[in-house]
Amino acid sequence: MKPSRSVPTLAMLRAFDAFGRAGGIRKAALMLEVDHAVVSRHLSALEAFVGTALIDRSAGVRGLTSDGAEYHRRITAAFQEISNATLMLRKRHDQQLLIWCSPGFAYHWLSPRLSAFAEQNEDIAFELRPMDYSPDFAINEADGDIRYVRDAAATALPAACRWFELAKPLIYPVASPALAEAIATRLRGPRDLLSMRLLHEESDMEWRLWFASQGIELPPSAIAGPRLWHAHVMLDAAKSGQGIALANDFLAKNDLSSGQLVALQTSEHMFKPARLGSYQFVARADRWHNGPLARLRNWLVREAS
Repeated sequence: MKPSRSVPTLAMLRAFDAFGRAGGIRKAALMLEVDHAVVSRHLSALEAFVGTALIDRSAGVRGLTSDGAEYHRRITAAFQEISNATLMLRKRHDQQLLIWCSPGFAYHWLSPRLSAFAEQNEDIAFELRPMDYSPDFAINEADGDIRYVRDAAATALPAACRWFELAKPLIYPVASPALAEAIATRLRGPRDLLSMRLLHEESDMEWRLWFASQGIELPPSAIAGPRLWHAHVMLDAAKSGQGIALANDFLAKNDLSSGQLVALQTSEHMFKPARLGSYQFVARADRWHNGPLARLRNWLVREAS
């Protein structure tokens, strides 16, 4: 008779670890790049295996039970130890770099320049992964992360990490040439934009902060306009005349140069310069001076200057 398993399957544990870190089944599925039904099935199987509830399924709750929280803490520590041991072996002679990046920056600025980096660093195997969220450096999900962080939303740096500011760009409204011409006589100052169709990424926060930089405080009710989630989708909508977007030179410089977008101007009151956040590069402190990572960091500084 075969002995029964003494530990759950790796698939169960990975699903549980992702659920605990992401705070929900669908977010965990996104992290693992599987269907949410797969995550749900693994979680149920794990609870059956250990014989107790790990997930708090109370109405409106998407968290762990007390048993689940303690189990998750220990499972995460085990995964981190496995990850660190694996990384130590791989990085002794490895020249690989895995960089996560916000999708808009990856699409508009970083990916068009990667061939130049590759030509200068032929010994480095570079992988770029556009992601909506930051990696978990504690388990070595990535070597580095590039992300736009609003000043108003700045949070504590992940433990044992370092960062530098790649750029703090000016933010300005853009539109297609046809739309810019159509609204020219109505656009006398920044407040007039509130009566026009504004395009957003995941929320209206960027527009709200931009209006505040112009001296216009808005009520808490949402600013109208479609949510398009990603900067490159939002700017594509702006290019096709669907509305007005906020942009910066890292996202829109090529479209401005080609004439597909124009930076809006007012007929009476100039927009005040607005810097609402910065592009930040984050990496583990213990790998900060690692050869490939240091070379990438120095290259980014040169390209962004």
